[in-house]
Amino acid sequence: MMILNILQWKHIKVFQWILLLVMTEKSTVFVLLTDHGYLPKAKKTIIDLRARGQWRGDIILILVGPVNMCQNFCHFYQVTCKCFPEIMEKHELVKKINYTSFTDSIDGREITKINQWEKLHVFDPFFQKWSQVVFLDAGLRVLDNVHDSILQLDCTNCFMAPDDGGNFIPSPNPDKLFETQVSKTFYKLMIDSLNKFGGIKIMKQAYFLNCIWMYDTSIINTCSKNELISGILENPICLTNEMALMNMYIHFKYNLWKPFPKHVSNSSRILFDWCESNNPEPSNWMNYSFLKYPCTITFEDT
Repeated sequence: MMILNILQWKHIKVFQWILLLVMTEKSTVFVLLTDHGYLPKAKKTIIDLRARGQWRGDIILILVGPVNMCQNFCHFYQVTCKCFPEIMEKHELVKKINYTSFTDSIDGREITKINQWEKLHVFDPFFQKWSQVVFLDAGLRVLDNVHDSILQLDCTNCFMAPDDGGNFIPSPNPDKLFETQVSKTFYKLMIDSLNKFGGIKIMKQAYFLNCIWMYDTSIINTCSKNELISGILENPICLTNEMALMNMYIHFKYNLWKPFPKHVSNSSRILFDWCESNNPEPSNWMNYSFLKYPCTITFEDT
């Protein structure tokens, strides 16, 4: 009788685990975005997600501009392609800053990488058919089962993303404060913008990276795509394009950001880092769930 009860208990536990897995895969969507130039990187991340990530649920690939997407690839990896109207405000912004980079520009991306603004489509009401969205940059490496890593996080009523200060320096990292994300080229514009989001004091606060994030789709009712898009021209001070703007609204205006933990659950793997070289201890890609720019695994490695 005791053995029978143990077997029944184990079967119940297995059934509960399978039910939770199915429910998670029905309520969650992974989203990527690409233009033609980033397509090979997007494909690599999708392959990672299906293979190492063991994700069997929905994947949406947002296409920006003309993209020669192979239908055989989409069918094999069960990817749904989605197009949205181009965000024209990105072109108006280039005009507004006189077609030249900010005097304190990081790499000129406010002129050369304006398709980054298309990430704001990830907050479209279309995605409210799912309970939560996980966004991955094209090229981000998925190195672990997502059910054991990022999907262990609870993003109820919030937006979760990594602190750009990293895993090994207490937040706020003095080298990674929000002041590094804001241009001082048009000083009065900068002050006017900051005053809408808590004042100049936010310059000394931590901020999130947006190469990977996860959010509860109910927050779209608070911080909408339309408001974010309107903010492009209202706040022409963003050195890192949409990342700075997302921080202004999601973090500073609405207080929705919750930083990623270093580890998830009982896993010894680090959830996310920019590169293994950030770790003061010897490490390789197998010590991480997600890496942006790994140095111990090549792009060709599967």
